[in-house]
Amino acid sequence: MPRTGRLRRDAAAHRFRTAGAWCAAGALVAALGACGQPQPSPDDGVAPTVSVPVQPTITAVTPSDDVIDPSVEPSDGELFDAASSLTDASCEATGGVWSFTGTLTNSDTEKHTFTVAVFIVKRSDGSDVAGKEVDITLEPGATAPVSIPSFHTGPGTGVECLSGVTVKGL
Repeated sequence: MPRTGRLRRDAAAHRFRTAGAWCAAGALVAALGACGQPQPSPDDGVAPTVSVPVQPTITAVTPSDDVIDPSVEPSDGELFDAASSLTDASCEATGGVWSFTGTLTNSDTEKHTFTVAVFIVKRSDGSDVAGKEVDITLEPGATAPVSIPSFHTGPGTGVECLSGVTVKGL
């Protein structure tokens, strides 16, 4: 047999094997594509589709003009900052008995009830050991001494005294 006949037969066999490989690959893709696809049951009463509502678009927050300037002095209709109302604060333990003194001033144009709070806290973790609060009502421009005597009995080591003031109703 001449050599050209053998080349034709080899070429035909190669085309047949290539076509067979492509058919096998196509069948494999089709078979894998069908795997795991849910089959709707005609009698389960559940729709085969899911409806997802459209999510709202996130918009940037634009700053408003009502930002409070903390350097502005209090006046009618403005916010009142009580932090500067408590002065000369002293919290000390004498013989293991803790007492607090200070001076409270109402620098606002309105009558306010102030709550003065004092706490003994552990330095190691900030947890409360003891605490006491007192309410004091002051007329506009009035000043009064604050005294919280003997609010805790205990050692002065490993603890510290913290105090602060707030205004009720604001």
